[in-house]
Amino acid sequence: MPRGDLDAARRARLRRTRRQSSGPPWIPLLLAITLLGGCIVFCGLAAALVGLNRTTPLLAQSNPAQLTLLVLGTDQRADESGPTRSDAMVLASVRPDNQQAALVSIPRDLWVDIPGVGEQRINTAMFFGYDDANLLAGPELAVTAVEQNLGVRIDRVAVLDFGTFVRLVDAVGGIEIDVPRPIVDTQYPTPDYGVTTISFEPGVQQMTGEQALIYARTRHADDDFGRAERQQQVIQAIAARLVNPATWSRLPAVLEVLRTSVVTDIQPADYPALWSMVQAVGTGNVQTATLADTATPWITPAGAWVLLPDWAAIEATMNRLLGNGR
Repeated sequence: MPRGDLDAARRARLRRTRRQSSGPPWIPLLLAITLLGGCIVFCGLAAALVGLNRTTPLLAQSNPAQLTLLVLGTDQRADESGPTRSDAMVLASVRPDNQQAALVSIPRDLWVDIPGVGEQRINTAMFFGYDDANLLAGPELAVTAVEQNLGVRIDRVAVLDFGTFVRLVDAVGGIEIDVPRPIVDTQYPTPDYGVTTISFEPGVQQMTGEQALIYARTRHADDDFGRAERQQQVIQAIAARLVNPATWSRLPAVLEVLRTSVVTDIQPADYPALWSMVQAVGTGNVQTATLADTATPWITPAGAWVLLPDWAAIEATMNRLLGNGR
């Protein structure tokens, strides 16, 4: 879609859907999950969320049969404020008519043109768009950068930090992860900006929020492809907990985490489609991909290590999973 059409659509209101959701009374309000470090949830209590002052939805849907959300996990710590980067970027899309979902991980080092800034890592769009008077200004530039470079239409955005992710996983009672191979990272970052050694043995194990964050965020044990796979694995594990009736008694605690800690432009009209997304991801009806394997490592003239996109490969991936491309 031409950029002008996207900008015009951004000013239109999201078409309401009449599809009804199922489950306990608070499930339609849940709308999605979050995962950080790699990932993140697609959650939000809409206007009740802290910092949500939007009066116009981010985009109107040209295709009401599909909803696409950009989930951003920031690397900001609890005692920090001001501009920040997105440590994790995941596109989550769903077609409510068949409850088929897709998760596409965007590597944070992807070298792209950020509108109004120039060539930078894609995860810096949040930083350059920062405006302390508008909490969604940074996320909006991230949305624009993803749309312009990847050719995907984004309907909504949700942002959460490390602490929110940890509290979310703990609120659902922890998650079960099948670790496929041994993981050892001797350079995992600590809150005081040092490093420590972390490790995971292979096999099925129950993880707390802190353990899940480390598992999703570690990057020195393998590569960006492995990190993206772990992030998607954690997202699916959170969704599986949310669709399990045994977890529904915990939903008030989950909603409290989302209500107080997530910045988003999600609207009440989005709830049914987002709940379909949670159901699809939680029951395994989801296709996954990472753009890390569609890029080539490169050193910029300034000496920075980045990933150069293979636009043909990216277009093929986006068309296959989301039905559109660059």
